[in-house]
Formats: sequence, structure tokens, C-alpha cells
Amino acid sequence: MSETQFTLPRGMKDIEPEEMTKRIWLADKIRQVLWSYGFQLLEPSPVENLETLEAKSGPGVREEIYWFKDKAGRNLGLRFDLTVGMTRMIANRFDLPEPIKIGCIGGVWRYDEPQYARYRYHTQWDAEIYGVTEPTADAEIISLGSDILDKVGLKDHEVRVSNRKLAEGFLQTIGVRSQEELERLLRIIDGMGKKGPEQIEGELGRAGLSQDKVKRVMGFADIGGDADKVLPDLEKKLPKNDLISKGLQELTGTIDNVDSLGKRSKVQVDLRIVRGISYYDGTVFEAYDQAGEDVGAVFGGGRFDKLCRIYGKRDMPATGVAGGYERLMISLEKKGLFPDLEQNPQVYVAMAGEDVRDETIKVMRALRNSGLRADRDLKERPLKKQMDYAASAKVRIIVIVGPRELKEGNVRLRDMKTGEERNVPKNRVVEEMAKILA
Repeated sequence: MSETQFTLPRGMKDIEPEEMTKRIWLADKIRQVLWSYGFQLLEPSPVENLETLEAKSGPGVREEIYWFKDKAGRNLGLRFDLTVGMTRMIANRFDLPEPIKIGCIGGVWRYDEPQYARYRYHTQWDAEIYGVTEPTADAEIISLGSDILDKVGLKDHEVRVSNRKLAEGFLQTIGVRSQEELERLLRIIDGMGKKGPEQIEGELGRAGLSQDKVKRVMGFADIGGDADKVLPDLEKKLPKNDLISKGLQELTGTIDNVDSLGKRSKVQVDLRIVRGISYYDGTVFEAYDQAGEDVGAVFGGGRFDKLCRIYGKRDMPATGVAGGYERLMISLEKKGLFPDLEQNPQVYVAMAGEDVRDETIKVMRALRNSGLRADRDLKERPLKKQMDYAASAKVRIIVIVGPRELKEGNVRLRDMKTGEERNVPKNRVVEEMAKILA
């Protein structure tokens, strides 16, 4: 009889203690920036009615997400991003003062093909601003994302900015009329940074564009660079219609406001950025680690003014940003930007005999109450085995509680890093630990 093999579903992964420590550190850094910008943190439900998810992305989203029938026969789905749930939460909250600034750190599920830096369950950080039509909100969101990267040490990054109205307006000028055709071509443009020119030309041709129109689309998407150099000539390079004029106005306003927030040096104009998700309808952007671009965008987002109307009774302009933990962690690992982190106990309290058990526990509790990570041997084994375990657990300091030392009001400290061993007064053990660990 063969043994049962219990394995993870495809595209899933366990998070070991070493990685979890880094994730906790990362969450703390992100949270600090969100709070510093005045965002309130919340978390939408991980399970939504399927119609809620389809309202944003259409019935075709069933092929890309986890959905199921519950025991009552209701169609439900696991959230595939945080924006849908956050928007649903506030769409009918007329009591909230605007602007509404909310953020979240949570997990999402997508039934994608697993690949480098992408799993079917991954963690995102997300921030949204509702109720502001002005480009000040887009600039605030871009600055927030850039400051998060700065906070974790990823200072060598750039944010590539465009406006979806520019791409949509341009496609209108070459005769694209149907929404279906428009969305298909926008997805192709969105993938241009990841594919070669020949592959893109082939995709545009198969989408029904003539050779002349293919060249025009390629030329449009090739526009980019430093904002100071690109923006002055952009109006001359693009054809004219109302949508393009509006897009130029929004893009210029966003970059001007980014400048006032001290982030202009981080921003590049890139007309290939359209974001593949159909609900974006204004300024859009993606950020890349310049030294690790193979990882892909470390955050992205943009304006989605029409989404609130889907879930609520009023139009509410909105803009937001989201970033994936996994890609960000790969970039941080490559650059060695994680500090020395560990979850192992800092102090191990060993008892030399059952007679000192109560005193051992008192010492351990005092250490824990002071904020130190302290542990003892729950098996209450002989001292030699306790010491061996503490060494294997890579504990920094061992506190030995023995009858002879206690009679003198002391405990014995062993610094596992230096090998030094000495007696200290029992009532000063916390103070001595702080000195060593400082």
C-alpha cells in the first residue's frame, strides 16, 4: 500500500519562518507610510458574490479567478484584487467625508499560470483615494508608492506614467470603434514592454490592423522619456481629438503635482503604460526597480472614476495603487536590503535542577514582560540537553538558573556570541540583557 502524498495545489506556496519575518518587517514599513499619508487601514471580505466580481471585469473573469457554489447553491468567488472590495465597501457610504483615503494589506487569489514572482495566491498592499477629480490625488498616490519603495530601501526606482485617454483617443483616430476591439488593442499595447517588436507587430496584425496602422501604433507606444523633454512636444506628436486633449491635460497636471511633492525625478512618461484592466480610465502608472526590471512592475495603478457607480448610487472619482509582496521581496533580496531579522528567542532560560523550576519561570516571565523574546525547555530535560538545544536554536544569550547562584542572589549569563560567562544579580538580569543586545 503506497503512502499518501499530501502536496500543495499548483501555484501555492508555504511561507517559512525566515520569509515570514521579512514579510512582517515589510508590512510594518508599508503601514508606516500609509499612516503618514493619512490613510485608514481596513480589509474587505476575502469572499464575494460572484456577480460583484463580474460587475467589474465581466463574465470572462470566471476563467481567471477561483469561484465556486456554496452549500446553498450561491455563486461565490475569492477576491482577485483589493480594489473591488474596497470600492464596494464605500460606494454607498454617504456619511464619509471626502476625500476618502483607505488602504489595505491582504491576500488575493488568481487562477493564473504560475510563473516567476507570481503565485495563485499572493499578498498585495493597496491604497485608494475616493472623491477627488483633481490630479492632486493621482500625484498623491504616485508619491505614496514611491515613498514606500524609498522606505524599504529600493531608492533606485522609476515610475512610468501615462494616461489611458491618450491611448484610447489615438486608437479612435485610426478607426477603432468597438469596445471589444479597443480592449484587445489596449491589452496588446500593455504587453509591449514584455515582448519583442516582431511579436507585437504580429499580434497587432492578427487584431485586424493594416501594416500602416501597425506602424502608427508602434510609433505611438514608442513615445516616452523624461517628462521635461517629452511633454512639451507631446501635443505636436499626437493626433487631435477631445479625448487626447483631455488626457494631455490630466497627464500634465499629474506630473506638475508630482513635482510639488518632490518626486519629479522619479517619474518618466511612457505611453505603453495603459494597464490591462478595463476599469482604468485616466492617469495610469507602473513602477520598476531599475536594477531588477526582470521582476516586472513592483507597483501599478491609476484612475478608475466609473467603478464606484457600478457598486453604488453615485459617481465618485477614484484613483489608487497596488503592489505585490512577492516581486518587491525579490528585488529587496537581490539588493541585500533586508536587515538581519530573526524570530528565534533572544534569551533561553535554562534550569539546573527541578528545585529551581519556579525561579526559572519567574526569570523568564520578567524577560518576556520587558519585551524580549525569551523561552525555556518545556520538556524540562537535564541542563546539558537544554544547553545543546539553545545552541542549535541559535539563541544569543543563555541564562542559567542554578541553586548555588540563587543562594547568592545571582543567575549565570552565557553570551553565545563571545563565549563569555559571568554571574549577574537576579534582579538586574533584564538590565544586563538590554546592554548585551543593544
